[in-house]
Amino acid sequence: MSIRCCSPPHIGTAQKCLILVSALIPLVSADCAPPPIPINIENVTLPNNEISRGLGMSVGNPPQKFSFLPAWPLNNTYVFGSNGYCTGSWSDSACTTLRGGQYDKVGSTTRGSADSDAYPTDGSLYKLEIITDNLTITDNVTFPDFALGISLADWGLEGYHPRASLGLGPNSSVLHALQSARRIASRSWSMFWGQTGATENTQLDGSFIFGGYDRAKVSGNEYSYDLSPLSEDCATGMVVTITDISLEYPNGTSASLFSDIKSAALATCLIPDLPWLMTLPYNPYFVNFQSLTNASDFDRSFGINYYTMVYNQNAQIYDGDMTIKLSSGLSVRISNDQLVVPRLLIDRDSGELVTNSTETSLLINSLQGGNSDDLPQLGRNFLSSAYLMVNQDANKFTLWAANPTINEDIVAVDSNNKVIEEFCDPTTRGSTPSPSAQPASSSERKLSRAAIAGIAVGSVAGVGTTAGIVFMYMKRQKVKAYIKSQITSPVEPKAPPAYGTLELHGTSIPDRPPEPQELP
Repeated sequence: MSIRCCSPPHIGTAQKCLILVSALIPLVSADCAPPPIPINIENVTLPNNEISRGLGMSVGNPPQKFSFLPAWPLNNTYVFGSNGYCTGSWSDSACTTLRGGQYDKVGSTTRGSADSDAYPTDGSLYKLEIITDNLTITDNVTFPDFALGISLADWGLEGYHPRASLGLGPNSSVLHALQSARRIASRSWSMFWGQTGATENTQLDGSFIFGGYDRAKVSGNEYSYDLSPLSEDCATGMVVTITDISLEYPNGTSASLFSDIKSAALATCLIPDLPWLMTLPYNPYFVNFQSLTNASDFDRSFGINYYTMVYNQNAQIYDGDMTIKLSSGLSVRISNDQLVVPRLLIDRDSGELVTNSTETSLLINSLQGGNSDDLPQLGRNFLSSAYLMVNQDANKFTLWAANPTINEDIVAVDSNNKVIEEFCDPTTRGSTPSPSAQPASSSERKLSRAAIAGIAVGSVAGVGTTAGIVFMYMKRQKVKAYIKSQITSPVEPKAPPAYGTLELHGTSIPDRPPEPQELP
């Protein structure tokens, strides 16, 4: 049978065929699937011998190590080159840490030129060079001649997303490549950020899985949601409604930030790469937090947990937990050691990650001034206490309360939203049982097969529409979800200083209001 690819002219030929062939060829039998591909979210050692938390993957030959974070609404994979375009007084080593690695194209023997139809449309305003090279996802999964974007300028995203990016947009090139190579049963992925507390017993590597999820790391019921269309306010389409945020005091009592608020619902966008637990409108929600915790004196972090609140010296630091409740019924409790952490910085000289033990970060970004009307966001630290599963063949995403554990019980998910426990070798199509799980409670194992979530890919015309949305999102809003304007209203009753530097370092210049940062 001959296959003729038909789609709008702005979609490249290779990409057209990839979409069509992926839809026509069944990747799994009724009872087995390719084994999912897990990647640790961990402290990745970079070529400068410093560390950066993320997904450790390599580019080129010999392999050059990078620490990637997922990114939206991008569809392609991007890295910075040997010039990391770090502003200010960053050393080469510090710039490498900030960017999650730097690509030396001269040092790779497998670098090639990319055809214009070898990668999906992003509509990006970034200055880029598109090349091809080996992309090594794990030791046994490598894609030769994979199209990559090399940044030729700073992206203007400040500390919200300053480094190597794995595009997981609706036309993600890496998800399409994995599916068309029969390495995953569906264009699905799952994520648990892990734990990043101050002490060893409050730290845990996270997990990112292509093609399935880890049942050992979920707890209780699953909650599925339809993916919303991409918009200016939510680049991921993962919109949830928060109905309550309560403070859980050490003495066993609790208090709600929603008390005396007429509308007890807060639409929120989940963006799993952003460097905080959540953004929260200053009035009335953060005002209520201050009142209920006797906290009034905050600064801002320009470190790894960018623009979150920092307790000033002698401030009363909150020592309780926080519970976030969604309209679906999901309740997620964030322990204090994942909510309140030491301030973490990149040393501009050495590139080393350093902790400022005298300053404590509250992983909340208070939305004030020009940001006060922004749609609130849940970031990556929310996934220290919740577990996320997405499947782009079903137009849904699923959340659970997380079960932080080193145990694994990884299962595949097919394009029909079914959990598959038998694995097929992707080359021989023989079946093998999934690895046996470590002991866990029965409540963690009772998962509905029909409700495993995903994200749908529409018609090819829909892909063209999505590309247009992405372009307008980038063009008109200048990555509104990330940078918009800096906060100008004070944190009452004592106003924090304004800053004239936006570098990821503890040194700041007071008394000069920040200027809005936009892409060139």
